[in-house]
Amino acid sequence: MSKLNPSRTGMFGGLKGKHVFVTGGTGSFGSTFVELGLAAREVASVTVFSRDEQKHVALRRRFSDRRLRMTLGDVRDLNRLRFAMRGADIVFNAAAIKHVHFTEAHPMEAVQTNVVGAFNVCQAATELGVGVVVTLSTDKAVEPVNAMGMSKALQERVVTSFAGGRTRFGIVRYGNVLSSNGSVVPYFKQLLESGSNRLPVTDRRMTRFVLTLKDSVDLVLHAIKHCRFGETYVLDAPAFLIWDVAEIMAARARAFGRKVRVEEVGVRPGEKIHETLVSPEEMRHARRTGKTWCIRPYSSTEKLSPSGAKEGRLWSADACRMTKKEITALLEREGCFPRFSR
Repeated sequence: MSKLNPSRTGMFGGLKGKHVFVTGGTGSFGSTFVELGLAAREVASVTVFSRDEQKHVALRRRFSDRRLRMTLGDVRDLNRLRFAMRGADIVFNAAAIKHVHFTEAHPMEAVQTNVVGAFNVCQAATELGVGVVVTLSTDKAVEPVNAMGMSKALQERVVTSFAGGRTRFGIVRYGNVLSSNGSVVPYFKQLLESGSNRLPVTDRRMTRFVLTLKDSVDLVLHAIKHCRFGETYVLDAPAFLIWDVAEIMAARARAFGRKVRVEEVGVRPGEKIHETLVSPEEMRHARRTGKTWCIRPYSSTEKLSPSGAKEGRLWSADACRMTKKEITALLEREGCFPRFSR
């Protein structure tokens, strides 16, 4: 089990004696949250709610802690959520359909989980008097061009619509989480470990914001502590070129005698060259504290912004760009390089 660094220990201290309920808790984000939550001895229990039976079994084998509770279920099922969520103090909603190409082909599946499922989580939490609900969103929800991003943009609006009562609601919005399932680095790693001699990059100009799984958990803890009325929290993260990442991983493979090339293959439907974490419109009601942005929802749909106000944006094209040396160090530290034998 992971040990908490001092700063994270203090953040988890806010969960002392709390019963935490995590939807999608067998996924990358959820399982990291579970790991760090159990490492914080103050947490009373962590309940994982997920429909993936095999991942439940794997997670239970990984952690024998008595405070870990496993519950099969789907966020699409409101009655199951009402039953499973009883006694929860804090809810973290990480359940999602998130692969862009799948949601382009099956948009209603994204709607059922990302929109209706989020509504069900908020509805059950409100009925049961849960203290705080934080849901996980993505930069693809900002100025969305694909079905996944559109469903996540609606999810954010749904969560905010529940704010104002006894239960506090918040949203965290991420870029590319380095080791999460479905992201580019694990994909490149899997290709190399399976013997591929090429790494495909859709466009050599493509940039993405990047943060680690533990960074993502820190942002959730920040939101749990500070959210009140459906605010969205964003980490001002650095960005990298996907092309640079591919070249670094290909070079590591070549060091072990492999012949690997990086190829530009073309942009897929629904894919952006650059991503946005905070849009120009959102900047009108956003504030930055340290490295964290807080986007406050409008208090009224009739509220007007001053004419002529300067608009910026948090955009991966002009964010702080990681060098190849920095990317290499990050991949090394997070264990992202494939394993080869000479």
